[in-house]
Amino acid sequence: MASIPNASGLSYLVISGGTGANSFASAFGRAPAFVLPVSDDGGSSAEILRCFGGPSIGDIRSRLIRLIPLPPQGQDSEADVERRAIYNLMAHRFPADAPESALRERWEEIVEGRGELWNGVGEDKKECIRAFLVHFQTLCLRRAHKRFSFRNFSLGNGFLTGARDLFSNLPSAIFLFKSVGGVNEGAQVIPVINTNRGSEGFRRQENQSTIVGQCNISHPTPSSSPLLRHNAGGVPVVPVPLNGGVRRHGVRRDSRTFDTADSALASPVRGNTPLLTGDESEDVGGNLAYTKGMKEVPLESRIERLFYINLYGQEIFPEPNTDFYNALDKRDVLVYSCGSLWTSIVPCIALRGLGTSIAQSKSLKAKVMLLNSLNDRETGEYTAMDYIDTIANMLRHYDVPVPLRASLGAGVPWETRSFITHVAYLEGGKVPVNERAIRDRGIKVICIPATLHKTPEGKTPLFKSSTVSWAMDQVAEDIRNGQQGDGRGFSFSCEGFRS
Repeated sequence: MASIPNASGLSYLVISGGTGANSFASAFGRAPAFVLPVSDDGGSSAEILRCFGGPSIGDIRSRLIRLIPLPPQGQDSEADVERRAIYNLMAHRFPADAPESALRERWEEIVEGRGELWNGVGEDKKECIRAFLVHFQTLCLRRAHKRFSFRNFSLGNGFLTGARDLFSNLPSAIFLFKSVGGVNEGAQVIPVINTNRGSEGFRRQENQSTIVGQCNISHPTPSSSPLLRHNAGGVPVVPVPLNGGVRRHGVRRDSRTFDTADSALASPVRGNTPLLTGDESEDVGGNLAYTKGMKEVPLESRIERLFYINLYGQEIFPEPNTDFYNALDKRDVLVYSCGSLWTSIVPCIALRGLGTSIAQSKSLKAKVMLLNSLNDRETGEYTAMDYIDTIANMLRHYDVPVPLRASLGAGVPWETRSFITHVAYLEGGKVPVNERAIRDRGIKVICIPATLHKTPEGKTPLFKSSTVSWAMDQVAEDIRNGQQGDGRGFSFSCEGFRS
């Protein structure tokens, strides 16, 4: 697919999570390409994974909804009204604290094509959307013993899951979502791995413990079993939690349990999933009701690396989606978005052969990292250099994985600037930035001054469309000027804006 440049004449490939780039997705023009992980196992995605398996689609659904073009208020053509109605339908989420019986009644009303959410949706698209919601209902009935919970359920997730299961192909489901929602044809939403099965990520810490699953690193719950210890032979040993890995109120296996096969790392309780009981008073367990902003407890130690495993607990070395490779050969600027470093960005780069593809891309004119303004549970006391080193080290480590080096060769020890050419950060952010040290690595620095982002005093600045657009304009100017070299002579410092 040919890329469509934005106003600066550049086309963008953005690596991000499901929420990290949502607030400034429009900064990359009408037709950017977004690469997203398929490892989100929180919220309603956890319940879909528990009952139906497959890749996680929560982050993908979030970005697809954001790409539906909504006209300004007051423009109410028939097409505008329909797009807004489809946006509201796909973005609709059931409450997390309502009785299950009431939510099931609400779900049945929507599946039958009734209710105010369908207002404004044309009959042709209504029946198209409804067909895949009906298929999702069929999945629920087919696996009735799982007792799918509609608490915190996203209708967009239901539509994508129904389409993905019917087509046995996630990219086809994404294509359908784009078509129904009127997303620009040139815009791409690329799952980082093209798989129709679930994939789990492990994060090994410096204290030699191992964390499994995105939720257990970014927002664990007391009932989860996040740490794996290793025996003398180096084999991961799954600790059995005191509650046996299940909830006592409405017994349910954890969110890592797939219906397709028993995972070697699933709950120790095997066999059929017990039925839920007393759903009117059942607690919302696991990560079903997690929301962003909940209090975070720091990790015991820094994360050392991420690795993928299969259902049998064995480390695997997947290659990126071929659409990811194709975008690297066609887009002008690669952007590592701000967001969760270890659960959003690293899962998209810890892939075989990706480092070389990024370093040797003929089309990429710049590779920009948007630096977080605030560290989270995953990054602790990280500095800007820690973020840079993490991205570069993961790309190097998995470019040619150690177990494959005997047959594939040792690979090229790429310099950091082969992966990152520019770092953009917001003045006033809480993450320490040593501009001189970054430039010494051959990386160019762009500081977005407080006079531009206009964050109130005492608040942490966050990226938004206007500030990201400004940063991309500086990158475009640098590309137009043809500046090469080690980056020491290039800087958009905030000092000049303060005078």
